[in-house]
Amino acid sequence: MPRSEKWTLADRLDFEALVAADERATDLAAIAARDARLWEEKIAPSLNAEERSNRATVFHRWLEARRPGEILPGKWFTSTSRWFNASAILAGLVLGFAVASGALYYAGERPVNIAVFLAVTVGVQWILLLWTLVVMLSSGIRATSQHLLARLGEGIGQALASVADHLSGERRMRLRAELATLRQLSGRNLQPLVWTPLLALQSFGVFWNAGVLLALLARVLFTDVAFGWESTVANSPNGMYALVKALATPWLLFGLNFCPSLEQVEHSWFHYQSGMAALDRGATVSWWPWLILFVFVYGMIPRSLLRTYFRTRMRLAMRQLSFDEPRHRAAWHRLTGPVIHSNRPVSEATPSSQHGFTATSVTRAQIGCLLVDTSLVSAKGEIEQWVAKQLGWKLACSEVVEVDYPSGNDAALARVAATLPAAPCWLIAVPAPFTAFSAFTQFAARVGALTNETTKSEGFVVVVALDAQGKPKAPDPEWMRYWSDFLRAEETGCVTFSYAP
Repeated sequence: MPRSEKWTLADRLDFEALVAADERATDLAAIAARDARLWEEKIAPSLNAEERSNRATVFHRWLEARRPGEILPGKWFTSTSRWFNASAILAGLVLGFAVASGALYYAGERPVNIAVFLAVTVGVQWILLLWTLVVMLSSGIRATSQHLLARLGEGIGQALASVADHLSGERRMRLRAELATLRQLSGRNLQPLVWTPLLALQSFGVFWNAGVLLALLARVLFTDVAFGWESTVANSPNGMYALVKALATPWLLFGLNFCPSLEQVEHSWFHYQSGMAALDRGATVSWWPWLILFVFVYGMIPRSLLRTYFRTRMRLAMRQLSFDEPRHRAAWHRLTGPVIHSNRPVSEATPSSQHGFTATSVTRAQIGCLLVDTSLVSAKGEIEQWVAKQLGWKLACSEVVEVDYPSGNDAALARVAATLPAAPCWLIAVPAPFTAFSAFTQFAARVGALTNETTKSEGFVVVVALDAQGKPKAPDPEWMRYWSDFLRAEETGCVTFSYAP
């Protein structure tokens, strides 16, 4: 990716949203004319010969040319991320200051216990960090979490589907398209999106420690406070001194001699039996420089390093995002490739001979699998009858799938995978109109990959339209022509049929 074209996550979301909007559009000629105009007037003049072949550069210029006047998610995402990060910073500062102030409470009856203070300010952070490390390294916990998230997503999807059933056909299809776009966006950009809340969490941690340090400095500079330690099992302060000196090693190596001496440790050992009178004031005051450096070294620095690490990972993830998906290739060809107009009549009863199939060879496929898009579930029975009558297939399985959600449908595709070795022909029933073509390409590739290496599979597509009553009917010839041309251009190997009652 050229240095002059630095893609941000907001840029990527805006780009994907524009590509998805073009997929949902029905006037394909207008889209092609618009991109041709943008290329000639705004994009091509600003590119040199090397940049014209770089997709990242071309698409970034295309995005900048289309942004004015568009309502895109990138701006919303940027504003939300900034608000979320600012809230995390403010919350960390306030809560760190409040918790540390409570742990530093001193009324003269007993000293501030350094062990309690460090436990609630730094110790809690380390416990959470260790737990996070365990979760990241444990495949069992990670698999359980993914399963729970999948179940949650399935439940939300079913709830939305039940709500959509009460909408009109046009609004239901629009809602399905919007949901599919969001799922595709989150799926393709999941890794960079994951780092955003992690960065905010580390910002919270950094400013939590800043709040702790501010509370500690304010308590030492403006009030009288005594620090001590207490233990019911320690027989002498030697062990405590050894621990304190070992923890001070990072700054002692740099010549910062801020560590209580053995004598100061001994004279700040608190006993209820002796009370405050037995403590040496100089010894109880000697702890605060050590405490400040402890919070800074073991609290602030690890959080700052994690924040830097997550930011670096996010930048690397952005560099690894590619523009090679089918949806991207369609936009790329509109911008840089020739525009091909086809007036070829569409055969509505037989498959295209482009792929070497004939009606006779298809009819010989006695056993096959049918996958029906969820938008056609009301016509599933009629489609099954059409397959049996027109193709002569005996269906080994018939599944309802979401064609516009290629990364989902695990349960249905698992059943198809178990059937394909014995029934290596599969037919996907798709609706017309339908605009998530790149999602279909990915879905078809996933279905084709289900067949093992020793079994040859053949894929077919039947395009079905629905009337006002939800009954299947023949699609518009223009949609059939687009489907045929698209599948041929993408080299999916799928033959296209038109449903005919």
